[in-house]
Amino acid sequence: MKNINFLKNSLFEGVVTHSRVQPFAHKFKYFVTYFWFDIINFEESLFFKRNKFSLFSFYDKDHGELKKRKEHLYELINKNIEKITKEKISYIKLFCIPRILGYVFNPISVFVCFDKKERAKVVIFEVNNTFKERHSYYCKVFNNTGYFHFKKTLYVSPFFNVKGNYKIKLRITKKFFFLHILYEIDKEKVFDASFNGKLIELNSLNLIKVFFKKIFQNLKITIGIYFQALKLYAKGAKYIKKPSKPNKDFSLTKKL
Repeated sequence: MKNINFLKNSLFEGVVTHSRVQPFAHKFKYFVTYFWFDIINFEESLFFKRNKFSLFSFYDKDHGELKKRKEHLYELINKNIEKITKEKISYIKLFCIPRILGYVFNPISVFVCFDKKERAKVVIFEVNNTFKERHSYYCKVFNNTGYFHFKKTLYVSPFFNVKGNYKIKLRITKKFFFLHILYEIDKEKVFDASFNGKLIELNSLNLIKVFFKKIFQNLKITIGIYFQALKLYAKGAKYIKKPSKPNKDFSLTKKL
């Protein structure tokens, strides 16, 4: 996590891989373009708008707590961060999929929160499921490392119980964004997922290229989730009824 403040607003084009190992093997991958940008000092452009319809759009309501709120997204995040650190956050970079022509589904988004000295202090992993539920895991950065470990709270897959832990590795460089998620139950690996993306400059020309190249990207992600679920069910995966959603929309992790 050290010295990642150098990274300006960017696009990351790469591949997402999913690999299930228990009780049977199942793998798939898809290509996707993520955006990386400052949510406090948002730089609106011709094709990328905030809270407005455009080719690409970032809507505050697509992130954070699902209940109606008056405060801006960054104000909500700062309020929650105050519960784990007394340091003030100066700016927040978000790694997510934006709306394309008004539609988006983000399986996971990553917020990196910096202090006034441009040091990454808190990382937030925000997870959505297909049942219109969302949960954010607030993780304090220790010793400038990009390793995080926390208990699973949100029901994500209909074939996994809400138990076990996530181990996450996050690495950001001047050229690449790497995110790896390992899911363990009773210290045994059951599933992992990753994104490995290459940096592309965020400008109007590249936005047009991405739009025509990935115009159906967000729909494919949603359809793909259901398609892979059908394949798992056909393989014999046991359906697990969804429990009640967590009492809170976020959880605060502790140092291991």
